[in-house]
Amino acid sequence: MKPTLKLAHCSDIHLDYEYYGGDRNLHLHDYYRDLFGKLLDDIRIASPDAMLLAGDLFDHNRAAEPTVNWAMEMLGKLPFPVVMIPGNHDCLVENGVYLRHDFNNIPNVTLLDQEHGQVVELAELSLQVWGKGMINHTPDNQPLAGMPGKSKHAHWHIGMGHGIPVASGDVCMNSSPIHEAQIDASEFDYLALGHLHAMRDVSTAQTPAFFCGAPGPIQEDHGTWLMTTLEDGQAVNVQKQELDLNR
Repeated sequence: MKPTLKLAHCSDIHLDYEYYGGDRNLHLHDYYRDLFGKLLDDIRIASPDAMLLAGDLFDHNRAAEPTVNWAMEMLGKLPFPVVMIPGNHDCLVENGVYLRHDFNNIPNVTLLDQEHGQVVELAELSLQVWGKGMINHTPDNQPLAGMPGKSKHAHWHIGMGHGIPVASGDVCMNSSPIHEAQIDASEFDYLALGHLHAMRDVSTAQTPAFFCGAPGPIQEDHGTWLMTTLEDGQAVNVQKQELDLNR
């Protein structure tokens, strides 16, 4: 078991934003590729033990084949394991991007694509990661429903989800709600969330939980990702990392 675990947490890259092939909006196609490349460069330099990608790698399920193949190649070159889930933009609809391309064929990548949730265990890190494959982004979709208890076979227990946070007592009609009570009831050592494009701490007394934001900037702010460090007997250390797109 590693006494300290370092996790890079990112989401909402949105490759092929407003791009559907040809020359129209080609500048956006290039911009988001550049953004993802710089994000992976920064994460590689930070040397995490694993990377968590919490949804919306692609902006839509019609992502161009060259874009998908390029993204798979980029992920496959990383020197650490990657665990990822679909988001609302690249959910598992018929003929969706993850049904046309098997990301689980990439040796260092696990796509958690089961509707009712699944666990991957990375034995070398004594790490268990749980997440669900989003089929439809609707109010009935519950990203944290069916969370498992902590495994006796792994020391670190991590959850992933993609949706909108809902505070206790609030009535929510939004799609894919992530309820505060669910976060608190989990047994996760860390909950890696995606969907919000700005970093947000939604931790409870029991569970450290964060939205990492998106690598694309919002107005004048830099894009973000998180470096999360877990160490026995210590509070989880979450550091916001800003992505400099001008370098």
